[in-house]
Amino acid sequence: MQRIGIIGAMNIEVELLLGNIELQRKEKIAGFVFYVGKLYGKDVVITSCGIGKVNAASCTQVLIDRFGIDGIINTGIAGGLHKDVEVCDIVISSNVTHHDVRKKQMKNWFPHQEYFEGDRELIEAAEKAFENSDVITSSYHLGRIVSGECFVDDTKLKEQIIKGYSPHCVEMEGSAIGHVSHINDVPFVVIRSISDKADGKATISYEKFEKITAQNSATIVMNMMKIL
Repeated sequence: MQRIGIIGAMNIEVELLLGNIELQRKEKIAGFVFYVGKLYGKDVVITSCGIGKVNAASCTQVLIDRFGIDGIINTGIAGGLHKDVEVCDIVISSNVTHHDVRKKQMKNWFPHQEYFEGDRELIEAAEKAFENSDVITSSYHLGRIVSGECFVDDTKLKEQIIKGYSPHCVEMEGSAIGHVSHINDVPFVVIRSISDKADGKATISYEKFEKITAQNSATIVMNMMKIL
């Protein structure tokens, strides 16, 4: 892969990466700021897309169209859903999908996919990056990541999502990034560090672990640049 696009939703999710980039230039397009440069010798374009699937999809398409991206990494934080996923753990996407779009709609209408597969090369690089990192966490998990247009902090909604999709974690951008990457035939992976358990205590946990988990995920991405 000649040039990697790295997307976080919020500035906190990319600030560690921006602190290490050899910056060549900045471009502002459609309200998004793109930082073009090198990270450990790898050509990268780093951006934050804002919260939510529409923002994420828009930013991803601009990234692909304007910068000739060969692969995309989405970094950030998420709410844990799987019973084995603990706060500060890392989840690497085997695949992604929308938890707020009907499966029938996904399958029967464009793009005729119930979910979008993460790229094997990027997944393997993320796994190796975890093994070579010193992030504040106990383990990583390879599994499904789901996204929707809401912050999940309700136990009933959490249970519905688990029952319908069997995911490892939930957030608000990854499936849109995977969706746009898929229709453009661009390899992708989503990497998330768990800030909360997507339950009634989610907001308190999120506020406590937001910075730690954002840096955890970004650290994995930085280590991936040494491997790819």
